[in-house]
Amino acid sequence: MTYAYERIKKIKCFLFDMDGTINLGNELIPGMEGFFEKLKAAGRDYYLLTNNSSRSHEHYVNKMNGLGVPVTRQDILISSDALTNWLRKHQPGARLFVLGTPQLLQTVAEAGFTLTNTLDEGADYVVVGFDQTLTYERLSIACRLIDKGVPYVATHPDVRCPIEGGEFIPDTGAMLELIKTATGKTPQLIFGKPYKYMVDVVLDKTGYAKEEIAMVGDRLATDIAFGLNNDILSIMVLTGEATMEDVEQGSIKPDIILPHAKEILKYL
Repeated sequence: MTYAYERIKKIKCFLFDMDGTINLGNELIPGMEGFFEKLKAAGRDYYLLTNNSSRSHEHYVNKMNGLGVPVTRQDILISSDALTNWLRKHQPGARLFVLGTPQLLQTVAEAGFTLTNTLDEGADYVVVGFDQTLTYERLSIACRLIDKGVPYVATHPDVRCPIEGGEFIPDTGAMLELIKTATGKTPQLIFGKPYKYMVDVVLDKTGYAKEEIAMVGDRLATDIAFGLNNDILSIMVLTGEATMEDVEQGSIKPDIILPHAKEILKYL
């Protein structure tokens, strides 16, 4: 395949997946030292994106700063940001019953939404996040609210969350299947990659046009599909999950493939 590397020169804002693109677990990928300083020096903006709604912005700021990546809270975009951005536009002040970790609940509350906790209180929406503190009681309340006609939304669609040693734990998508089986209903909206709502946040924050934005990541089904689905440049790197063989055998074809994210600097 031939790639239109010259498209990189037009990009004003790069969106980066983290694990597999910038870091592998708690280690910076060799070669990424100083990369973001050089990107900023070249006049480019960047955000770090994650679907993992179980964590707060502060968690990622501390983690990435600890790896030598210069980011502030404003530079981190989580699927929960796409959720709160959409709700502010469509139902400001909504009352939400959230299946989520304390960090997600805090993020939603700080964004100006009221959290409900009981069946009697009800809710305008049930929100299903990556809840590693899930209890049967809260799961039951969520399902009963949905059964009564309360619409529900999800922070992201990932079924499996990778952990150390090549293993995984069940993610939000697996919880959605459970809820669908119990209630017969699917979520009204899902906010994380590969859907459009995180692009909407970037467009709202920056005012850039889509042709000035690129997604850089190592996963075909989320990162690259996110770029392709939303008309922004998709750049796949080979430092994480996907391989050239995966691209050749699969239906998702990145706009550009680079061996390493640092190669972006060559084309600016």
